[in-house]
Amino acid sequence: MNKQGFQALKAKTVEQLFQVGKCYGTGDGVGKDEAEAVRWYRMAAEQGCAEAMFELGRCYTFGIGVRRNRATAAQWMRRAAEQGLVKAMVILGNWCLFEQSVVYNPREAVKWFRKAAEKGDAWGMFHLGECYEDGVGVKKDLDAACVWFCRAAVAAPDDEELYQSVQNKVYSPELKEVRDNLKTTPSSPQ
Repeated sequence: MNKQGFQALKAKTVEQLFQVGKCYGTGDGVGKDEAEAVRWYRMAAEQGCAEAMFELGRCYTFGIGVRRNRATAAQWMRRAAEQGLVKAMVILGNWCLFEQSVVYNPREAVKWFRKAAEKGDAWGMFHLGECYEDGVGVKKDLDAACVWFCRAAVAAPDDEELYQSVQNKVYSPELKEVRDNLKTTPSSPQ
């Protein structure tokens, strides 16, 4: 077998490991067994499957099939984010904003939100806007906050929860002057 064939087989096998884990996690076609799901997720994650890493992070966060362990959850979530999984980037960014978190680091939060935003993720854009609005992890910049909120709304026009969150931010009294100025002088946040 050539190298490309082996890589394709390996990728398929890793995805299959992950899918078996999902089946055990949901009880789809087999008896639901969360501990068994974790075992399959771990096999896939150790071979580089970002979705499996994410699921392991989720399992350790909530104690699904394993004892709850925030440090281990953060390690798996970080690995998934480093693999480019956008939803892991957003979750990790949120964890970095909470002082009680094992990964508290506002600048790191901004980094993960920006990476998610650059990949087109609307919630990454929204949370990046919040960081600019509050001056958390970055210098406070209400112009940039407004722009990121608007970009978030444009990126996911059918997400009702996001739409309402953006409306609450953009139409807040604090951002009124910024919003009015954006109509005449649009800026591009860094």
